[in-house]
Amino acid sequence: MSSEASDVRHILKQIRHDIQHKAAQIAGSFSPVPALITWSRFLAAGLLVFIVYGSADPKAVFWIILAGAFSDYLDGWLARRIRGNTYPGKVMDFTADKLFLSVALITVAFRLGGLDTLVASLLTAYHLLLLFTLSVISWSVHVPVVTITTGERLAVLFSFLLLITATGRIAFPHKQIFDSLYTPLMMIALLSALTGLLSYLRLLRRILARILE
Repeated sequence: MSSEASDVRHILKQIRHDIQHKAAQIAGSFSPVPALITWSRFLAAGLLVFIVYGSADPKAVFWIILAGAFSDYLDGWLARRIRGNTYPGKVMDFTADKLFLSVALITVAFRLGGLDTLVASLLTAYHLLLLFTLSVISWSVHVPVVTITTGERLAVLFSFLLLITATGRIAFPHKQIFDSLYTPLMMIALLSALTGLLSYLRLLRRILARILE
């Protein structure tokens, strides 16, 4: 039993060394322009709280969330365009998405009443759970660790779309398209979050299988 435990510790040590070595290789390459766009989502999250608990203007909330969604697309597109995809940028983009979406879901549901509170709570729990879990893993190996699965990309995409639709219903009540899209997007967003969670569980199972084989 002690021999097996020693083997597991050795494998974990090797994985940690590989992660640190990879991070050290790419940490020096950092693209400032995509990073500034990503940082705008941190600022937007604070601005969103200020507006919602101040004037509570639904149109302002709508445009901030729309801008946040666009910035999420723009920073990735620009990084690929200038060949500036970096691991630090990936970590920051992941963190910005999780924080912005969590703040937006909570404020829109519980302050504006534009989103079902149970749905908002489940989606927020998903985003914060991933952020917390990867933060713990990063802390344990002393290197930021971020792995983005296809399911996670879908969960982020449909969380943004649901938020845009939910705030659009309040900001532009005469636009029927927001009402017609709200319920289908709510269901798809929940399913995409479940898919994202399952994708990470499958990834964890593969890692454990590698360690224990």
